[in-house]
Amino acid sequence: MVRPHRIWISTAASVCLIDAVLWFYAKSPRSRLNVMQFLFVIFFAILMTALAKVRRTGDSEYQTAESIWIPCLAVLAGVLVWTTMLTNYFINDDFGLLYFSRGPLPQRMWSLFRNGDGLFYRPLGFSSFAWDHAVWGDLPVGFHLTNLLLHIGSLAGLFVMLRHLGILRHTSALTVGIFAAMPAIVEPVAWMSGRFDVMTTTLAVWTIASYLWSQSRNNVMGFVIAEVLYVLAICTKETAFVIPLILIAIDFIIFRRRPNWRIGGLVVTGCLAFLCRIVAFGGIGGYHNGGVSAAADFSWGTFYGVFLRSPSQMLFGLNWMQPSGFLITTLAAVMCALVLLIASYAVLEVEQRRVIALALFWIIIAMLPAHFLSLIGPGLTNSRILCLPTVGMAIVLGQLLGSVRNPRFQTTLYILFVVVLNLGVLHNLAAWRSTSRLGRDTLQQIVKVAPAPPLYTQFVVSDMPETVRGVLFFEACLAESLKLAYGRDDITAVRDLESVTTDEAAAPPPRIFLTWKGKPEELITRQE
Repeated sequence: MVRPHRIWISTAASVCLIDAVLWFYAKSPRSRLNVMQFLFVIFFAILMTALAKVRRTGDSEYQTAESIWIPCLAVLAGVLVWTTMLTNYFINDDFGLLYFSRGPLPQRMWSLFRNGDGLFYRPLGFSSFAWDHAVWGDLPVGFHLTNLLLHIGSLAGLFVMLRHLGILRHTSALTVGIFAAMPAIVEPVAWMSGRFDVMTTTLAVWTIASYLWSQSRNNVMGFVIAEVLYVLAICTKETAFVIPLILIAIDFIIFRRRPNWRIGGLVVTGCLAFLCRIVAFGGIGGYHNGGVSAAADFSWGTFYGVFLRSPSQMLFGLNWMQPSGFLITTLAAVMCALVLLIASYAVLEVEQRRVIALALFWIIIAMLPAHFLSLIGPGLTNSRILCLPTVGMAIVLGQLLGSVRNPRFQTTLYILFVVVLNLGVLHNLAAWRSTSRLGRDTLQQIVKVAPAPPLYTQFVVSDMPETVRGVLFFEACLAESLKLAYGRDDITAVRDLESVTTDEAAAPPPRIFLTWKGKPEELITRQE
């Protein structure tokens, strides 16, 4: 029997304890991240204990709630929170994508599908920016709106997918409400350049939903739709190659059956797409480290990042580089206490155990294509790779909440948890909003201090940070940002003289030297 007063007293004590540790002992962003990792280990231990104590349907005293109006309101609240990102400006890679999206749309798309962009084969993802540019021009709101619509599409696809997995409507809605407000996915949704991940996630969940529909109805049309969506997902980002592995896991873990010819068709499609990628690039493409593909560079850091650092960031996912003082530690403490409470009072049935096992597999397998970026720091830089894996974490949390047998207790937990998650999203979005405005103001000040640079001028900017509040800050595409700011293609830019090429050093172009100050009243000064 659930005793509410004891539960809330113990939860309040947990909040105070965690908050005290974060405020008085873990004062640096990295140490606070370590605390979050430790709490994730505790959560995982409780989860494993709950999985070991499986109860079959009918063993519990209480029945779960059936109404989905509260989860629907949670989804709506989450979407409304995300709309605050629509006023953000462009950041870092956005300028490069915007610059190269200019020109005739058909020729740009043909080049992308035939040859990729030189580093990645993501023709559909890159083409989406060209489509946006054709509609919105240089207005940031249009690009951000597309990202938001893709996120909404992933929420709808997740609900359909969960229903086809045999999960109750109420639990499916709980899961969607949680995923709608996961702070860990702020980078892929709020950053224009993170679209590759949110778009891949949307296409992936709809691919799986279509496949499950074709299986349940023995419907060939559903399989054809799944094939088309799978190809589109692969053409968006290489993470989508893991989709057949997730489908195989669904067949084995959820339905206890052997994969049939449909899986074989998707595997063949994936192999052909990978062959096309090799032909286009003369290799697998992607990031390289010392001449070796980063995807093939496994180390102890890979194990640590995939199995501990990244999952802990998916679960809690707060940006510790965004200053908020005592509020952020309290928010983190409440979030952690609620997560541990949900896990502690979960009463899992056999079916829920299988779904959680699938979700844990989902988390790990979706991390592997970008494992070399899995050591995500306290500022959540590169957390865009967590978008698809976080679907698995949301499924875990949805199953745990759905297994809480007292409807009133479950509803109270869910409302509190969703509110805390949305506050976490707002906290993380504040870093992107602040940094995007800082970037816009920086470009305006550069144009102000050098209003008419000579032809072929090269800007040399010193002392500029690579990240601000965990958000990339002109770490890349500085030259493209200035070309767009001045409306001239002859301008180039480097962050310091060490970045100057040999040819430029031998025949230096006209240069304007700038120094980053970072003060609101004086962001940039010109060196005479």
